[in-house]
Amino acid sequence: MLCTDKKHSIEMSLKKNFAYNSILTVSTYLFPLLVYPYVSRTLGLSNIGIVNFIDSIINYFVLFSTMGIMTVGVREIAAVRNDKTRLSKTYMSLFSLTIMATLIAIAVLWIAMYTVPTLIPYRDMLYVGLVKLVFNFFLVEWFFMGMENFKYITNRSILVKCLYVASVFLFVKEASDYKIYYILTVATVVVNALINIVYSRKFVRYSLKNIDFRPFFKAFLIMGIYVLFTNVYTSLNVVWLGFVTDTDQVGYFTTATKLHTIIMAVLLSFTNILFPRVSNLLAEKKNGEYWEKIDTSFDAIFLFAFPTIVFLLAVGPQLLHLFVGDGFEGSYLPLRIITLLVLIIGIEQILVIQILMAKHQDKIVLRNSLMGAIVALLFNIALTANLGAVGSAVVWVVAEFFIMLVSMAVIDRKFHYTMPYKKMVVCTISYLPLLLLSLLICHFVNDEIMLLVILAIFTFVYAAFNEIFVLKNKVARQLLQYIHLTNS
Repeated sequence: MLCTDKKHSIEMSLKKNFAYNSILTVSTYLFPLLVYPYVSRTLGLSNIGIVNFIDSIINYFVLFSTMGIMTVGVREIAAVRNDKTRLSKTYMSLFSLTIMATLIAIAVLWIAMYTVPTLIPYRDMLYVGLVKLVFNFFLVEWFFMGMENFKYITNRSILVKCLYVASVFLFVKEASDYKIYYILTVATVVVNALINIVYSRKFVRYSLKNIDFRPFFKAFLIMGIYVLFTNVYTSLNVVWLGFVTDTDQVGYFTTATKLHTIIMAVLLSFTNILFPRVSNLLAEKKNGEYWEKIDTSFDAIFLFAFPTIVFLLAVGPQLLHLFVGDGFEGSYLPLRIITLLVLIIGIEQILVIQILMAKHQDKIVLRNSLMGAIVALLFNIALTANLGAVGSAVVWVVAEFFIMLVSMAVIDRKFHYTMPYKKMVVCTISYLPLLLLSLLICHFVNDEIMLLVILAIFTFVYAAFNEIFVLKNKVARQLLQYIHLTNS
């Protein structure tokens, strides 16, 4: 009885964490998406491109300053969260690692601001970005994720984002206000960081005594290099695009990715929640339960990804036009291309985070990401200058697909886990009729809003029937049971 109650408590905790983290992750993209229609129309394509170009540069330095802390930090804090003495020591040791990495990042950025010709005209905005780089160090989001304190993170984040949205509508009035828009965006990081540092003192004691970052340094470095490599085809993609083309192409590409990021937010929240949980199952040598969780993850990804891809392939341009208005037609094809990433990255997150990282296969993750970065670099050189935003979209898809394939091969060989290849093929075939019918509906319905409403309902109904009765997806059936129970 006690065992059953404990298992039920764990499952309820997992559901609550997933709910909070889903809200948190979606809000990270939803709030900017709420203001983006207004901002895109007010600032225009070129100024949007400038802001995104500069922010992508800053984000890459942020990645360098945090290195592997989001993975290592969550993993190590989760392991000691019930021991206050070890918790403080582990936290301060990890905190000291980020201090060193941040100082190096600040120095390199400062040199680049005065030596790289392309960046010199934007030096004033880079100074604003420098503030973001500094305060991101104080954000310590990894600590609260390791503590599984998702309720606090969600409440704080939504409050700050509400203030952000109000400030944008209040202070951004014309095209020349693009610098104000970027200042407000950076201000969200500053406010979140200040609140986090104050609140973290409730759990840990800030002291430089007895810190020892040596046990974490190797993993911090390896995971950091992994993050930097994987961002060769995400954040650095935008930087490369800005250097070899112009800010208009940056505007097209980043506008296309705005819609994609909020969709990916739900998937990422699921993998972020399960990472500490599957790590705990492995630590307790509960291998059977662990692989069951992996199977569940695949079912959840397929349930979400396939209908989403069909919907965006059919009406992605109309949806994007509704948000950003005219002048962004160059974003339509890149959006359709990167739509495939909903499935590719979803699978990749399971393979890399829930399997390879959870099993401490850090060197394999690093090697795979290095190969992916090389692929991305080669395709960037070959495509981006000539194809612009479309080329960047192709590069991103090719690089992520390559990482997915090599990760599958490693896991199949090393752990003898049977990948759900057959299930993927069956899912693809089962959703082809939906795609064809959706495209046919697009041909006959001209009103943009009416088309989106009709296809949203049609896609939902088709997907629900297909997943429950044809594919017999376990997650879909559990959701149906959960809804039925909660409504009874």
